[in-house]
Amino acid sequence: MALNAEASTGRWLPSHVYASLEETSARLGDLISCDSSPGDPRLGAYVLAVEDLELGRLLGHVGFSPLDVDVEVSYAIAEAFRGRGLGAEALASACSWIAETWGVPRVLAVTASANAASRRVLDRAGFVLEGERVMVFQGGEAVVSRYFWHATGVGRIA
Repeated sequence: MALNAEASTGRWLPSHVYASLEETSARLGDLISCDSSPGDPRLGAYVLAVEDLELGRLLGHVGFSPLDVDVEVSYAIAEAFRGRGLGAEALASACSWIAETWGVPRVLAVTASANAASRRVLDRAGFVLEGERVMVFQGGEAVVSRYFWHATGVGRIA
């Protein structure tokens, strides 16, 4: 709930901002249930925690969900932990993991074109820019950048 209450989440991912603890708990319950049913990011939401194992602290998440014929990724790292490469590392590792686990050949990322920080994370994680377009995004019409990560090695982090 703290991550979703951060200013940057409200700005770039308003659909992830919940009004109450009850709403947050309900959404988390929904997401947790998806890990076992269907348990496949091509069929339903699948969210992985980004955690600092030494501190035992949750730093963010990387989530996957079906979008048309693709698997789309979303991600967030708590503001206090940004600028350390954790987002790109988590994103690249999670994409490799779902490619190996479920045979997902590519992953789509859509971000507001104005979100320069998110675009840098995608670049560093090995995503390749497909282009920009206007579409409904986060509840309104926006110019977005579409990126793809490919399991074949094109656009993968070194």
